[in-house]
Amino acid sequence: MKQSERQLMWQSRIQAFHTSDETSVAAWCTKENVPVQSMYHWLRKSRTQSKNQPAQWLPVVVEEANSPEVIPITIKLNGITIDCPPSFDEDTLTKILQVVQHHVH
Repeated sequence: MKQSERQLMWQSRIQAFHTSDETSVAAWCTKENVPVQSMYHWLRKSRTQSKNQPAQWLPVVVEEANSPEVIPITIKLNGITIDCPPSFDEDTLTKILQVVQHHVH
C-alpha cells in the first residue's frame, strides 16, 4: 500500500472514530478490528499535522434577526370560537363579528 493510500485510510479511520459515539480509543479499535497502537500513532500524527497547518478560514453568514413571534388571536363569544392568524384582514373580521352578533341575539 502506498504512503498516500495508507494516510487516507487512517484519516478515514480517525474521522470514523471521532464521529462515533465511542469515547474510548481502545474500545473503538476492538470493535472495528483496528490495531490500538497504530491508532494512537496516527492520532498523534494527525494532531501534529493539524498544529503545523495554517488556520482555515470559513465563511460566516449573518442572518437578520427574526421579528418577534406574532401570536394569533382567538375570540370566544357565546360558545363560538374565531381564530385569527397574525395576518388577518381587519375588514373581514369586522364583517364576521357583525354576522355573529346578529345571529347570537
